[in-house]
Amino acid sequence: MGRLANPVWAALTSGQRHLARELGDMLHYEADVAPFCAVPEEGMPVPAADLERLPADMYFVGAIPAVPEGWHLTELSAVLQMVYRGGPVAPPPGGEITVLDALDPAMQALTAVAFPGYFRARTGTMGRYAGIHADGRLVALAGERMDFGTLREVSAVCTHPDHAGQGHARLLVRHVMHGMQAQGVTPMLHVGARNARAIALYEALGFEGNGVLRHASLSVVRPLSRPP
Repeated sequence: MGRLANPVWAALTSGQRHLARELGDMLHYEADVAPFCAVPEEGMPVPAADLERLPADMYFVGAIPAVPEGWHLTELSAVLQMVYRGGPVAPPPGGEITVLDALDPAMQALTAVAFPGYFRARTGTMGRYAGIHADGRLVALAGERMDFGTLREVSAVCTHPDHAGQGHARLLVRHVMHGMQAQGVTPMLHVGARNARAIALYEALGFEGNGVLRHASLSVVRPLSRPP
């Protein structure tokens, strides 16, 4: 299974090995860093004893394991993986853009509007994040999340609904991409496969679909005794 088809495992065995926590055959981030765990291969059986020790509300992306009786995998929305195939990205005008502190709680508050639960208290330590403020409030955000060494994920791209349609997302994504290229890194990203508006933006910026990941839905592991 190629690393792009199993992105969490790829990140935790390469550019973010220092963030990896081992649990049997699984690897995962600490719960306050990112809600992702991984197995090396599709369909790998994971024993109940390991699942019981896994932090709550963790998600698999790419390779989905086989879980024992008493546990359930809930299929969530499919994810389209996109990789930047264009040339050098010119730096956008920087007047509006602010480099954010890695532990700025405003990032978690803003992302909770767009995708609650995925941006944790220490997600900002995974890479560099930048934002745009209005009236002293963070209203748009983009940054870096999974790191494969030569590839890095553009992530947390969101704009508060009150400030949508002003080009903030495009500006911030270009800023993040330019920073990656300056380090010799190719940008890539994941987006909801049904999010046509976001996909159109990324295509306009030079990203190309790498295909919907094999079993590319996000799956959260929960014991059957817990309500879904």
